[in-house]
Amino acid sequence: MTDPGTLLLTPGHPAAPPTAPQEPEQSASARWLTGPCLLVFLFTALAGYEGFLLLTIFGPTEGGWLGEFVRDFQFWCYRGDPRTGGVSWLAVSVMMAEPLFVVGVAALLWRDTLVRLRSPSLWRAHTGAAALGLAVVAGAAGGLVYYARNDVVRAQILPPFPGARIRVSLALPDLPLLDQKGAPFQFADLRGRVMLVTGVYATCTTACPEIFLELRKILDELPAVERDGLSVVALSLNPEYETAGLMDAVAGARGLAHPEFRYVNAREPAAMHDALTRLQFSATRNPQTGVIDHANLFLLVDRANHIAYRFTLDPRHRAWLRDGLRALLREAHADAAPAS
Repeated sequence: MTDPGTLLLTPGHPAAPPTAPQEPEQSASARWLTGPCLLVFLFTALAGYEGFLLLTIFGPTEGGWLGEFVRDFQFWCYRGDPRTGGVSWLAVSVMMAEPLFVVGVAALLWRDTLVRLRSPSLWRAHTGAAALGLAVVAGAAGGLVYYARNDVVRAQILPPFPGARIRVSLALPDLPLLDQKGAPFQFADLRGRVMLVTGVYATCTTACPEIFLELRKILDELPAVERDGLSVVALSLNPEYETAGLMDAVAGARGLAHPEFRYVNAREPAAMHDALTRLQFSATRNPQTGVIDHANLFLLVDRANHIAYRFTLDPRHRAWLRDGLRALLREAHADAAPAS
């Protein structure tokens, strides 16, 4: 019997062709990373991400949870100014360009696959990858919104107003001043009334609009019977330049009427600066720009003409400012000031 092995070498019996080695079958994850699925996922996620950023740039900043989220996102990520609505376009550009770079590198590495993405049928064949890309972006955006909403809720959970524990009894300096109507003014004129005292200046475009807005909100929130016992006094932080006519125009533009609202300055700037110092209203002028950097300070003065509380625009202080104001308005004149 002829050995089968010798037949391969015997003339007339051609050798069998060699069998081509079979490539190992790729796993699903390998196919996903090397095929069009990855690029479909990345491009879809990129489109969703950029759409989310456009919403945070041009979306509403007022009304409801969406407005609050957009406003906070602009503040933290785009260096937004909530008073003017402006944002840093450099920060916006960086936020929008970062994912473009990542996807661009991936497209360069898989450039052969990128050419195939011109076919709509290929996108239809990988709708699962596209849906996954949108789901990832939606999940990330939803997480940000959820965190922001929880942060707002936590900020609203404040300890109760400490009342007497933080109350002081400091005498007001009784200096001769002039209000926006050119009429003489002294703090002693308002003895027997509760006063809310703050500091502003006419050309301020940063903190002062927020202060005026807070004053307007407080007045609007008070019942008429409580509002009748309150006087609001704004001290000029720019006494060298603020005339009675200018102060009157500013008060009118803010909807704050005389005599409920008194915008006051001294006859001499030095006297006004002395009053501001004694009341601890810190104000520093930038010599290059002329802008005055100052604290957002509110003094609550009781009916006995004593400073009872000092607050700022801090979220906690905003709530306590209202509580302290209502507490002083409920006091009778004889019980206005605690014993020293």
